[in-house]
Amino acid sequence: MEKFFKDALKVSIASLVISITLYVVLIALFLLSVVTANIFGTVIKIIVPILTLVTILGFIYSFFIKGKQKIPFLTLHFVSLCALSFGIYLAVSFQGFAP
Repeated sequence: MEKFFKDALKVSIASLVISITLYVVLIALFLLSVVTANIFGTVIKIIVPILTLVTILGFIYSFFIKGKQKIPFLTLHFVSLCALSFGIYLAVSFQGFAP
């Protein structure tokens, strides 16, 4: 585990894979609409903080990547943070419209 956290590229890749997986889970739960709103709300309350922490960790570790791979990873993590922030903004904005 100690070697894993010393290699910034591995941490950034793992963070990106986990982020994409959590985004897919959120979108799949939303699109399937099989679950009730109560369960979906609980899942969001669990996944969003994990997604935020993982994305921020990957973004920070992206600064320590050496070589040409630094810019794409910084960009991907930044876009992930922007998408997460926009999703939270929409959730707060439309909170009063739901019955």
